[in-house]
Amino acid sequence: MTIAAELVDDASFRPADSIDSDVPPSPGLYAIRLRIGSTLPGPFESLLGERSSRLIYIGKATSLKDRMLRNELRGRGHGTFFRSIGAVLGFRPRAGSLANKVNKYNFSFEKPDRDSIVHWINVNLEVSWRALPSSDVPVTETLLILDHTPLLNLDGNPLALVELDDLRVLCRQIALASAELV
Repeated sequence: MTIAAELVDDASFRPADSIDSDVPPSPGLYAIRLRIGSTLPGPFESLLGERSSRLIYIGKATSLKDRMLRNELRGRGHGTFFRSIGAVLGFRPRAGSLANKVNKYNFSFEKPDRDSIVHWINVNLEVSWRALPSSDVPVTETLLILDHTPLLNLDGNPLALVELDDLRVLCRQIALASAELV
C-alpha cells in the first residue's frame, strides 16, 4: 500500500483527542474526517453526504506537530482548516480584529470560541498522518485532493464549495470591519 493510500485507509485514523503525544515534528501529510455518528451543520452535512465520504480535509505540513496538531487541531497559530471548521460551526472573529494586521486573511477566533472549536474537534473528528520527504509532500497532497475532493479543501479541489468560500469571506469582512460599525 502506498503512503497516500495508507493516509486515507480506515485503519489509519485515530480520534483527534488521543494523538497529542504521538504526532512527530516530521514533514508530511494529514487527513481529517468526521467520526461515525458525528455531523456538520447544514448545508455542509448534506454536501458531505453527496460525496459519500467522511473525509473533510487533507493538508500538508513541514512539521506535522506544528501545523497539523498545533495550528489545525488546537487552534494555536494560523490554521486554514481551523478557520474553516470554526466558520462552518458558526463561530465568527471579533469585529475589527484584522484592522491593524499586515496579513488581512488570517482571521482568528477569540479564546472562548477557540476552546469550543477544539472541544468539538476532539469529540467529532479523527485524524491520520504520514511522514513523507518534504520533496514528495506538495505533489502527493495535490493528487490526494484531486482524488478525494475533501469537503473543506478549497485550493486545488475541483469540487471546492462556494458555501465555504463565502463563509471565509464573511469572516474576513467581519475581522476587517471597524468595531463601531458592527
